[in-house]
Amino acid sequence: VSAPVAPSPVPTAGLAKRMKKSKQPLQVTKDLGRWKPADDLLLINAVLQTNDLTSVHLGVKFSCRFNLREIQERWYALLYDPIISKLACQAMRQLHPEAIAAIQSKVLFSKAEERLLSQVGSSSQPSLDTFQELLHKHPDVFYPSRTAKGLQLHWQLMKQYYLLADQT
Repeated sequence: VSAPVAPSPVPTAGLAKRMKKSKQPLQVTKDLGRWKPADDLLLINAVLQTNDLTSVHLGVKFSCRFNLREIQERWYALLYDPIISKLACQAMRQLHPEAIAAIQSKVLFSKAEERLLSQVGSSSQPSLDTFQELLHKHPDVFYPSRTAKGLQLHWQLMKQYYLLADQT
């Protein structure tokens, strides 16, 4: 008596098509060239500051005009796609320190930072020392690369748009 013959491992035509389709690159890798390492670093820092992708979309100027969906897809790819994340990290590590400093100076202000800045009175003419003192009193609130001059400029913008606590 002969042993039963095992089914042939040759795939059917339909299965072969499905296998070919699954080997195509992910949709996210299609836009890999549009996202520069500077954009990735700016995206990461902005999201960590604001915790809001919509604010990042509205408030950050990237090297290309990305819509909200593209920003969301890139953020999720950086978080959950090991290949994209690894490539992006390698590219960001190669950025020049001056480029990194320039990117960090563009990071959006968080609500907590603006809350502290809004407490500086609008009728006063605060000096750089006032903002330097604010930085020293609240190092846990302010982004590490913030400077007294940067705080003063943002405070002036807030004053111009009536966003200070003592303005109506």
